Amino acid sequence: MALTVIVTVLIAVVGVSVKNIFSLRMEQKELQAANSQLTAEKASLKDELKNVNDEEYIEEQARIQLKLIKPGEVLYILNENQDSSDGED
Repeated sequence: MALTVIVTVLIAVVGVSVKNIFSLRMEQKELQAANSQLTAEKASLKDELKNVNDEEYIEEQARIQLKLIKPGEVLYILNENQDSSDGED
């Protein structure tokens, strides 16, 4: 009787340990994937940081984000939601 209880307890302990090992391995794979994604993002941000002090990059961002133009240029703003069939009735 005591031997059966000991064997049962040992099987339960081994089962829990195996379950923990599998869950830790799955977590390790997820963390490795997140790490590689963050490494790629870091490299991309480093490349962008190199451009931050470049005058052409600053001008491009000012044109795109702030809609700035040079003196003498004309800014055309097109309505993206306008249907091509408007006014053709």
